[in-house]
Amino acid sequence: MNPAIVRAVAGLLGATAGLLWLLCMYLVARSGLSADPAIDPHGYALMLGTVVGLIAGRLFAAVLPAAFPADRRQTARRACMAGFVVSTAMLYAVLNLR
Repeated sequence: MNPAIVRAVAGLLGATAGLLWLLCMYLVARSGLSADPAIDPHGYALMLGTVVGLIAGRLFAAVLPAAFPADRRQTARRACMAGFVVSTAMLYAVLNLR
């Protein structure tokens, strides 16, 4: 298969997973940090956002670096994984320490 096609598909899949991860992070933060019970009355955004967000974030961190040139892949992999781990851990720490 053509390497340009593989990189384009990896970029598209990684970017889509990254956007889904950010959406889930937003839903979890909105649900967990809100004082209004009408925002998420049953807690589904918090529960499903956590599960789907972890899966989408890991997919983002694993797939998106494949869209970069070979000499920059390791740096992209480190940056994506560090961003995923730090952002997710900080959000869940804030929610649990609240």
